[in-house]
Amino acid sequence: MKNVKRFLAMCSILSLLVGCSPDIKEISDIDLVMATGIDYDKESNKYVFTIYCILPATTSTEKTGKPTELVDSAVGDSIVDAARNLRNRVGKSLVWQHNKFFIVGEAAARHSLYDVVDFLTRNRQIRITGHLLVSEGKAEDLLKRKTNISELTSNVLLGIVRNEKEWGKSYSLMIHKVADRYTNPYRGFVLGRIFASQKSNTSPSSLLLNGGAVINKGKFVDWLDGNEVRVVHWLSEKSKWKNYEFTETLDYKSTKVTCFLRISKREIQSDFIKGKPKLDVQLNFKATLGEINQHLALSDPVIFAQLEQVTSKHLEKIIHDCLTHFQQDLKVDLLGISDHFIQHHPKEWKKLKNEWVHVYPTMSIPVHVDVKIEKLGMTQIIGDQ
Repeated sequence: MKNVKRFLAMCSILSLLVGCSPDIKEISDIDLVMATGIDYDKESNKYVFTIYCILPATTSTEKTGKPTELVDSAVGDSIVDAARNLRNRVGKSLVWQHNKFFIVGEAAARHSLYDVVDFLTRNRQIRITGHLLVSEGKAEDLLKRKTNISELTSNVLLGIVRNEKEWGKSYSLMIHKVADRYTNPYRGFVLGRIFASQKSNTSPSSLLLNGGAVINKGKFVDWLDGNEVRVVHWLSEKSKWKNYEFTETLDYKSTKVTCFLRISKREIQSDFIKGKPKLDVQLNFKATLGEINQHLALSDPVIFAQLEQVTSKHLEKIIHDCLTHFQQDLKVDLLGISDHFIQHHPKEWKKLKNEWVHVYPTMSIPVHVDVKIEKLGMTQIIGDQ
């Protein structure tokens, strides 16, 4: 009898152990948020919070062969309010640990990008290594569109960001880097620009990450095109350009030449002349010839040296034109020049900072470029054959 009682007691204990803990969530009870959109409606003064999710439940893959996608939105008086309202619309628990992209609509970025960054950095569920992008139009519209390939939108975005290093005309910045930019109120910065582009009337649109969004004093100011973003890469911190490869096509004596370019060295020297700040930049590029539309006698050292010089002058002009736009048109320190003077000239900066908004647009920033062609590509041209 005692053995029977012991057996029944053991069974009751085991039954308790077998049951799931109330703190554990079944995989069928969660939605994995892969991308988030934040918009602002100026007329209603409301925020729109949009999520792009995949359903990890095994039943979602039985028919389609891939996870089911879900896009939903909610409106609120604040970003927090809109996010809370969204939770009441979704029948499952939302998990943000896999969210890699936060897309801010143009209207929300113009209203106050600072409020968006503040929300993201305060929320413990948000990955601060996620990428922050600004969309042309509404972020909600981008997340609700269908990709032109049988691939998840989040995977498409991730592939675009990875390909950035082989193109250089787009710009991606993680949330924690964006928060760091706000520590210096005298500078602006660039975020990635994302939009949907349609090749033809019959083809579906595809997501493009091209150009950048100029951010100053916590708000979106204007767009940069892809060529201007390349210059931001060239003159920004080393972590952005050291692994990048850029292409450039130029005319040399009626011949179109395309080069692959990598920055091999960059030196920045700053000084004060008669109380005015001056910055000198030296950029050294290593180049590989990628395409020539007609024959060039590259074995001739004179022609070879001329091609290097023409390429150097061509890049100098591109940089000069972009700096003129940054300084005189936008009047935004996109390159962190103020950071350089704060770090290297702290005494002079104390006098300069109050006049920086007037000094920056007129200060001299000469850039000298030296291009060395090290490789001729697959074909080595010998003589005038």
